[in-house]
This record gives sequence, structure tokens and C-alpha cells, in this order.
Amino acid sequence: MLLAGDGVLGLEGSARDLLTTASGAAQTLAVARISALVGKARVLDELSVLPDADVSSLLGLPVSGGFRAAVDRAVPEHRDRHSPLYLLLDDLPVAALISGYATMYRRGSELLELDRASVGRWVPQADVCAGWRRDGIMMTAIASEGRPPTPIGPIAPALERSDDPLAWHEIGALPVGAMRRRRLVDIAADGSGLHVSAMFRDTHVDQAGDETVLHEYELHVEVESETMTVRSCVATARALPWPECPAAGASARRLEGHSVEDLRTLVRTAFRGTSICTHLNDLLRSLGDVAVLARALA
Repeated sequence: MLLAGDGVLGLEGSARDLLTTASGAAQTLAVARISALVGKARVLDELSVLPDADVSSLLGLPVSGGFRAAVDRAVPEHRDRHSPLYLLLDDLPVAALISGYATMYRRGSELLELDRASVGRWVPQADVCAGWRRDGIMMTAIASEGRPPTPIGPIAPALERSDDPLAWHEIGALPVGAMRRRRLVDIAADGSGLHVSAMFRDTHVDQAGDETVLHEYELHVEVESETMTVRSCVATARALPWPECPAAGASARRLEGHSVEDLRTLVRTAFRGTSICTHLNDLLRSLGDVAVLARALA
């Protein structure tokens, strides 16, 4: 959960690994929580974590490019296990990034003016993803009007299931003006391999109390058990802000033939430009945890 206000962000995150046996019995393997305060210029001012870990080296760093490398150095024991705590810290940059949309909704699309005041001179980076292509709706609106349009997505349907109270860990109500990213990686094993379902959803609550979807993707992935090689990877866009965004879904097929343990590096180094979505990239990177979760199944 993230709250944007006056150039300062309050970030709250929680995560859980849950094992469900063939009999239906469920066991929580690991939990984590973080609470962070990000000040102007996106500098990390405060951070508390559970389970306890020495994250003092992260304080004072911008929560942007290079922050994830600093997380690798700060908590290597959690990185190696791809623990829930590591994944929450790894998500801080994207949480800070999407907070700009909360500001846009609250201040009537005055995103450029806010960023100039709080961060310095903000120059949009064209062609960093499908939605930000220089000839797309968003970039042409910025060029002609000095600000992007405000995307309004569909009402967010419930993700919780009445017949499975453990399907999601407990998550509080999202307050007005706040945004949230939910992410899930679910693995099932049988004689044919590993079947992976993954998704993420970004939502915002407006002044009327309606929670709407800004970004949402689903992944369906088949993995060969012995070699941990991706057999197939299909992305489905559920809700995206700009007309050019859905074309990025095809980039998911580029993971096929690669080991899941190489996916974090592959996506970080090779998935760039207008054929990709930076948010879908984060979901694709999360498939790097499949090997760790598969070992828990075993």
C-alpha cells in the first residue's frame, strides 16, 4: 500500500509464502512486512522490516535506479533464498514509481508541475516502454498540452475467494487517495511439470471511495520440472492505461526456452524499449522465484 502526499510517500508492504498440500491443508512457510517513508527526491528516509535485518545501508538512497543492487548487497542471505522480505524491498522502486499516478488523480493531472517542484526538472523518457512510445497517446499529450491525460480504469473486482479464506493474506482496506500493488505467484506440480499462474494489479481509490484498476496482467506459464526451463509463457492484459500498452504482452513469449533461474537477469538486461511494459517486466522477473517455491513443494 502506498500513500502520496506533498512529495512524501508512506509505503507499507506485506508478503507470505503459503504451501497447500494435496489434502488441502495449508502451512505458512514465511512472512514479511516493511514500512518505509520516502521523502522528496525519492530518498529513503525511514525503513523498518520484519523479520529483522540490517537494512541501515539503504537509508539515504534514492528509491530508483540502482536501489535494487543496493538491496542485493544489504540482505544477501534473503536474496539467495528469494525470501518475502527480499521481494518487498525489491518492489520499493516500482511502488515509488506508480505513486505518481496517485498524485495525478489528486491534483488533476498536474504531474509535471509536481515533479518539477519536488524532484527537480522532470523530462519524460520516450520509448522506454510501449505506453511511453514517443508517438503514443501519453507522450503526444505531454508534448501538446504539457501534461499526460488521467487514465481511469474499471472498478476493481474482488480477488479474495469466499470458499478459500487463505487464498490471500489479510490486507486492510485501501484509503481514499492511496494506491496498491498486489502480486501473486502460484505453482502446482504434476507429472507433466510445473504449472505457474502469476498476476499483478495496481489500483487507486478515488475521492468517491471507488477502487479502480490502473494496471493488471496475468501470466500462465509451463515449466519443465527437471531442467526448470520455461516451456510456454503467455501474458494476458486485463487493464492498462494507454492504447499502446497491450502490445507489450507479446514480450512474455521471449522467456520460452530459458531457465527460470536466469529470468531476473534476462529481463533486466534484455527487455527494453517499446516492445515491453516495465510493470509486466516486474511480473516476469518474479518468475525467477519459481525454482525456490518448487523446492518447497518437493
